[in-house]
Amino acid sequence: MNYQQFKKILDANPYSDDPQFIQAREQDPLCQAAYQKAMAEEKLLQAALDIPVPQDQRSAIVMNQSFAPSRIQHKHIWAAAATMVMTIALGLLFFGPKPTSDLEDFINEALVMEPTVYMSEQEIPFEQLQPLFASLGAEANEQLGNIHFMKLCPTLDGDGARMVFMNDFGQPITVLYMPNSPVEQTVQMQMKGFKGKIIALDKGSAAIIAKPNQQTAQIEASLKQNLLAADTQSL
Repeated sequence: MNYQQFKKILDANPYSDDPQFIQAREQDPLCQAAYQKAMAEEKLLQAALDIPVPQDQRSAIVMNQSFAPSRIQHKHIWAAAATMVMTIALGLLFFGPKPTSDLEDFINEALVMEPTVYMSEQEIPFEQLQPLFASLGAEANEQLGNIHFMKLCPTLDGDGARMVFMNDFGQPITVLYMPNSPVEQTVQMQMKGFKGKIIALDKGSAAIIAKPNQQTAQIEASLKQNLLAADTQSL
């Protein structure tokens, strides 16, 4: 079961007993991250519904219900409180900041799965990078930039690459290259503690992730100009 199939079942029923769903949930890191996120949301909803009535108020509520049906404002105070909390919880889940597409959702979960990368202090020689890009059907120019980390990794639509660029200010910038996930225009991502965007490339797209004070314009321009679809005639 791939990630997209897993997500469809997860969104419909996170408690599914489908054997393939359970296997993906237990063995696939991306599916594990998605499942943990879904369970956190389930707990939030359950907590909103499980608001206890203080012990010293129970008898008064029972008395009001039994002998004073006309005094409804006291009788409904705890139900109103529960409704208010549940409304806030639902608002955070469905209307608050969150990924707006499967691609954004995948990127966020990929970062949860692997929040830290180990990059070399030195720039990786371009000759070592070329075969990795070629395996993805892409071609990079030597002007692409200073890459200090690169490894192939799964993406939403097939293989891609996770990289760490060093910008002109000596700041490490994470780039997730997704050659099989095209986008029509730049997508500004909603991320807690980071800024991110998905940009369209000659082949597929790339997510650029950085801290709010880090500069990414130079790397964005370089990716668009120097990471291209491989020339199939020369292969």
